[in-house]
Amino acid sequence: MATKPTNPTKPQAELDDLRSAIDALDDELLRLLQRRVQLAAKVGARKQHADDGAPFYVPSREAAIIRRLLARSHAQPSDRVQLPDAAIHGVFREVIGACLALEHPLTIAYLGPEGTFSHTAATRQFGATAGYDSCGNFRQIFDRVERGQVSYGVVPVENALEGAVTNTLDLLSEDGCRVQICAEIQLGIHHHLFSYAESLADIRQVISHPQPLAQCRGWLEMNLPQAQWLESDSTVEGAQRIVAAKQGGESAIDWRHTAAIGPFGLVDVTDLNLLQRNIEDQRDNITRFYVIGGHDSPPSGEDKTALMLSVRDEPGALYSLIRPFAKRDIGLTRIESRPSRKQLWQYVFFMDIVGHRSDAAVVDALAEIEAMPSALVRVLGSYPVSRPL
Repeated sequence: MATKPTNPTKPQAELDDLRSAIDALDDELLRLLQRRVQLAAKVGARKQHADDGAPFYVPSREAAIIRRLLARSHAQPSDRVQLPDAAIHGVFREVIGACLALEHPLTIAYLGPEGTFSHTAATRQFGATAGYDSCGNFRQIFDRVERGQVSYGVVPVENALEGAVTNTLDLLSEDGCRVQICAEIQLGIHHHLFSYAESLADIRQVISHPQPLAQCRGWLEMNLPQAQWLESDSTVEGAQRIVAAKQGGESAIDWRHTAAIGPFGLVDVTDLNLLQRNIEDQRDNITRFYVIGGHDSPPSGEDKTALMLSVRDEPGALYSLIRPFAKRDIGLTRIESRPSRKQLWQYVFFMDIVGHRSDAAVVDALAEIEAMPSALVRVLGSYPVSRPL
């Protein structure tokens, strides 16, 4: 039986046609992006001409853009191949960031060096076109923001598993602190193990920032019970200490038998080998960051407000701070207590509430608290609710 002749060139021709169609769409996308850039430049010129002190970076506007695009994507027929939400968010964050850089150049301070989770969070929020300023500690970030040496700072405030980042809360509580919270970033955290060692059995020390060490405690106790834990100022700094030890500059570390815990980006900033992926104890591990600056954000329609509150120490004191919100159906998404550092056993409470500081119910609740004897109310800023990245 004769076989039907095939045309081997037909599949290639179809593939070429599809690629040509993609090229044409890419050209159209570029044209539209350039058009968006021109409009953004006009917005920047209007803002400069107004000279009313209004910020160029408006988180509520950016949040509204992303929410609208995600809603349009979700409204598409379900049988179509669609971009994931994370991809839409990432693409348009870069577009928005590039346009913003044309309106007004931004410099963002973060806990360095390059490659840390703080650096990742900052670049996810502001894009590749912003300038970035690596800082050695949180106080440097706050100081550079307050002095106007950078546009904004990015600082971690809490981890979903390990709780509050107390350094950030303590700096926010200082009397002279003038920064405001204008945005939040939720970053999915995955920790990996890096080393010059060839196997887990060769590792005698593990170095990282205290938070990753705590978030990987179960895995470390199960797989590296013999290893000593060493703390570093950041995940990248810990990895770099191993590299320095190999080069003869770090005597406290045995580089042949030490591992670092950090983000996947360590492969780009060191020559350490990736020994084990995803060693965090919980897969839904998220760290929340604040974006701090000289202003907060206007209402976006879905906001939170960060507060620092205190009241005279007496029975029911905490209840008296919470009740004004409960009466008005204002939800609390977080509450933390920290020593006031002014008097022994005196505390302040950090709260995140649902709603914007300009909402009538929020205004009334805060006024009720302010009327209490010896009450302290400080609004740290209102900002749009974010989604995990």
